[in-house]
Amino acid sequence: MNKKALGVIILLLTGLALGGYTYFSSRVVGVSGLKVASTPTANIFLNDKLIGKTPYEDKQPAGSYIVKLIPDDSSTQVTSWQDKITLQPQLLTVIQRELGMSELSSSGEILTLEKSTSSSEAQVAVLSKPDAASVLFDGQEKGTTPLLIRNAVSGEHDVAITTTGFKSRTVRVQTTLGYKLSVNFQLALVNEESTLSATPSPSASDEGQNKTFIMIKDTPTGFLRVRKEPSTSAEEITQVKPNSKYPMLEEKSGWYKISLEDNKEGWVSARYAEKSGQ
Repeated sequence: MNKKALGVIILLLTGLALGGYTYFSSRVVGVSGLKVASTPTANIFLNDKLIGKTPYEDKQPAGSYIVKLIPDDSSTQVTSWQDKITLQPQLLTVIQRELGMSELSSSGEILTLEKSTSSSEAQVAVLSKPDAASVLFDGQEKGTTPLLIRNAVSGEHDVAITTTGFKSRTVRVQTTLGYKLSVNFQLALVNEESTLSATPSPSASDEGQNKTFIMIKDTPTGFLRVRKEPSTSAEEITQVKPNSKYPMLEEKSGWYKISLEDNKEGWVSARYAEKSGQ
């Protein structure tokens, strides 16, 4: 069993920031790893059996399941979600969900790893709902979903999908020779309620105080996610566009805290942002 890490960075629609998951390596035959994150917190059911709440990471017997996420807060108006998954022995399956008011406003990814038909190449299979979404692999267009990318160089890659009328999504993955990584996206419809205003408009007083500003760099998706905390599992606040500038409030390893409109603030990944001064 290859023990290289499968790093997964979920760049949600506002500009993603970086963090990672590692794939599960166990010597126990028939045991799999399952990692589930959701916004908001949800109860997790496998074949109608409650196994815990998000965020969740634990071992489960390998096999096929119906996984269901039901919001923990019964007063919330967001919808539940369910799908079929197959847990592969000694490998990790990652589920990331953003539960919306309806299925059409919900989004997320399921990432699974399995041995490929060729031990000498790494493969990435990209699927989506809706299908026929454009696939960008490290910023280069490769086709539309469903799509199988063969002979991927072993290492880190950005996989992004986009289609008209839906919010784009991106993940960072690390491919491994002899394995096929499947990334199954669900896109949410674009609507006015899904994104807060994030117009970069530093005030005159900001410009005159020699403050440090953060310039948003180009991203594979054309936007960068802003999060409530410096973590990829933190709540998404809004999205910001490349070449926009925001006052910097704080800096942590790999993250910048920026000031937005209406006294709002949030964190962006330093991978796609840089200090620019005035």
